[in-house]
Amino acid sequence: MINSISSHKGRLDKWLIDSAGNIAISAAGLRFLARIKALIVPVFASTEHAVEWGSRLNAQQHATLVDVQRTASDAALTEPSLQRKINLATQSQLMREAAESFTPGSFDASAKRARKT
Repeated sequence: MINSISSHKGRLDKWLIDSAGNIAISAAGLRFLARIKALIVPVFASTEHAVEWGSRLNAQQHATLVDVQRTASDAALTEPSLQRKINLATQSQLMREAAESFTPGSFDASAKRARKT
């Protein structure tokens, strides 16, 4: 934890940093870190892998994936190392493919049917 120098409303008194280096400075940031921790995004080996995985997400997982994808894309844009930039951009694109394969309600509806039987 790092002490915050800011006293703005909604900001935390202490900044929280998770094991991956993500920083939360607000209550919304804490909720986002919890969402990231709950969704384990694999390192995709192919577009097919990404599409198959993304098609099984529920709405909250999809929203988290979109946020993580944006973060990876932003990181790729600012990465000075060419190899890391390529790796980040590739994973970002595969996460985008996974997010685009999401069909609202399809996973949630099938999960509800499975529980009824």
